[in-house]
Amino acid sequence: MRQGYEQILRNAEQEVEYVGDLLKELVSAQETKKLWRAWSGILDHYVKAVSALRRATIDGSSKWWSDKLLAEQKSDPLLQFAFQARHNANHVFEGKRDAQPRRVSIGGVSFRGNGNHVMEGNVYGNKGGRFRPLPSGNIVIKDGQYIGGTIPNHKVVQYEHFVILTAVKTQGRVYPVPNPKTDRSKQALEISEHVYDWLQKKLREALKMAEAEKGPEGG
Repeated sequence: MRQGYEQILRNAEQEVEYVGDLLKELVSAQETKKLWRAWSGILDHYVKAVSALRRATIDGSSKWWSDKLLAEQKSDPLLQFAFQARHNANHVFEGKRDAQPRRVSIGGVSFRGNGNHVMEGNVYGNKGGRFRPLPSGNIVIKDGQYIGGTIPNHKVVQYEHFVILTAVKTQGRVYPVPNPKTDRSKQALEISEHVYDWLQKKLREALKMAEAEKGPEGG
């Protein structure tokens, strides 16, 4: 291992912990704008964790593991997309940082933000090419969530907020979103969970090698 690997691995461990913390924020964030901050943070600390793991293991008998780490990152579509998304975010500032806000839908009519909305009986929605009357009454919306009103709950559909992922264009290549069969609302979360699980596994492997490096006498 590289000289000073103990401190480098401690830093790698901290970066992995940051990814875990931000993953929790990605799940629980109440403000839509915080979703992008959590997603961006996950990408940033993921790349730093990988860099630290490689730096600690690049020399000596652990070099094979360092090379394998990089090969895994490049061959795994989710890991590679996350890496390229972070690289792109560091160099391109014109792209839209898009997130779908929370919303409430009643018969196909959507409501976002805050407000007390009244729906009249003469409002109609189009579904399947046929018009039908929508329920009458009022709904109270707060931060895109239904919190009260006279329209029954079973007529209200609530949609959570989520980060909207799009293909990443960087260094003359295009990296499509790697999990297109996953619902769009879950794509960023699925990638983040995969990244975190992989980092934890790689960290455990590196720490095990470090223990072996010290030998039975602990150094």
